Amino acid sequence: IYMSPQGKVFNQGIAIDLANYEHIVLLCGHYEGIDQRVIDEIVDMELSVGDFVMTGGEIPAMTVIDTVSRLVPGVLAAETSYENESHFNGLLEYPQYTRPAVWHEKPIPDVLISGHHAKIEQWKREQSLINTLKKRPDMLEKAELTKEDIKFLKEYK
Repeated sequence: IYMSPQGKVFNQGIAIDLANYEHIVLLCGHYEGIDQRVIDEIVDMELSVGDFVMTGGEIPAMTVIDTVSRLVPGVLAAETSYENESHFNGLLEYPQYTRPAVWHEKPIPDVLISGHHAKIEQWKREQSLINTLKKRPDMLEKAELTKEDIKFLKEYK
């Protein structure tokens, strides 16, 4: 894989595909890149981390390494560590809250400390939908939405 601003833009779907490979070699150019003959001879895929140019491919390669490695079984404690995060299911993640329960006079949402697991899961899903609608509405077109999701979004707007 050659890290190049001319490549396909790296995303979670590509990361999931790459996590299934036994071995991956990342090739990084610097400044003007590498000789085209090398690309033609050994490169199977060109990847970009965005529509911009950096001085080299090392930092984009680190992005690919970090993203892919956390999908490899055993790297994280459990698959659930990444399955509910942004982009994995086509939506952005819901807001996160930690201790203290009240910070700068802002409390954690009551539902999260209610102990009612079904309502907590519903709140998480709804917050993911709201976050995606507000920050990345383009993602909703590709996300696998349920009838309940669509109804919620119509009512929310």
